[in-house]
Amino acid sequence: MESTLRSQIARPNEHPDWVNIAFLLLTPIIAFGGTAWYVYYHGVTKLELANFTVMYFLTGLSITAGYHRYFSHRTYECSKPLQLLYLIFGAAAVQNSVLNWCSDHRYHHRYVDTNEDPYNILRGGLYAHIGWILYKDTRAVNIKYKNIPDLLKNPLVVWQDKWYLFIVVVASFALPAYIGLIEGRPVGGLLWGGFLRVVVVHHMTFFINSLAHMWGTKPYSEKDTARDNWWLGPFTFGEGYHNFHHKFQADYRNGVRWYQFDLAKWWLFVMKLLGQARHFSRTPEPLILKAKLEVQMRHVEARLAAAGAPERMWQLVQGRMEMGRVRFEQALVQYHEAKLEYTRQKDEWTKEVRRQWAEKLEFYQDDLDDARKRWAEMIRAMNRIPHPSAQGLLSLTFVLDLLKTRVW
Repeated sequence: MESTLRSQIARPNEHPDWVNIAFLLLTPIIAFGGTAWYVYYHGVTKLELANFTVMYFLTGLSITAGYHRYFSHRTYECSKPLQLLYLIFGAAAVQNSVLNWCSDHRYHHRYVDTNEDPYNILRGGLYAHIGWILYKDTRAVNIKYKNIPDLLKNPLVVWQDKWYLFIVVVASFALPAYIGLIEGRPVGGLLWGGFLRVVVVHHMTFFINSLAHMWGTKPYSEKDTARDNWWLGPFTFGEGYHNFHHKFQADYRNGVRWYQFDLAKWWLFVMKLLGQARHFSRTPEPLILKAKLEVQMRHVEARLAAAGAPERMWQLVQGRMEMGRVRFEQALVQYHEAKLEYTRQKDEWTKEVRRQWAEKLEFYQDDLDDARKRWAEMIRAMNRIPHPSAQGLLSLTFVLDLLKTRVW
């Protein structure tokens, strides 16, 4: 059954899509050449820059927070008006309708790095970036849409698919031209808010399919090519932490830490305050930690194997690391459970009980910080495993470092 489906959903790259080829070839020429020409002869106004900026954010966020995190992964719930905003300005990004975009994206996650992955990075960075779009999708509709039955039941999504080209013309090009007409510069509005913005948003999205599978780190999973890349975050509305996303697809965040740039995450926080978004899916912190520690342990095992460590040392290291991992995970679970209980019950407690619980939480926090510190010390000790050419030092320097590292 699965093998039959895989053979049916693989996108054949036999027939060039001349419409897509022409559009992707001509829009950059118009965007950069036309805008440069217009600015040279007519200058640029604040309204044109604002036109570009507002359209850039509306279309980019409609792809990232809408097409991707809402329609593709259902990581939260949102109101009909917000869905409509996503559908209109997502179409204005000119990256296909929700039905087509989400179908491809769900197949990408299900079959990442295989022939059935629509933008398989193993076929090359250029193919994953833009090459796959240059061929016609000749699959039967019932096969193509087999993985989006929920979206086919959404009348707004079906409406967008039916009127997609009309929405593109009106929202992506006529609207910015009309804004430019306010100051008698419709061509400037069309170039800045239309063509230039379309090209920039295109490649910001395409970077996730290419660069985020080529460069970066794999802190949460090494099963596929998806990577975390902090410098991609600001360029892609927060999609740079792609390794995390592939490991935890149901999480509404990509930048899971507060300091990680994730514009879509912050946008959704504002939408929640406005009553337009709710029921956000978040991966429990212990699961995130567990994934991260498992990757770090595999790295240590690889270093030991490369250094030719004897079996006795393997047993020693694995035992110490397992103790440290269990200690770290237990401290985190203990702290989060206590924090959750405090948040849930504090309004019903007396002042004295709240004070006692605050002290308890502080104790658990200190315990967690201590466990985190000891794990970091252990990983640093592991990273000092000598090069295989210095195996004579392995049994002395490394073991001493390891034995000095307390895990409990």
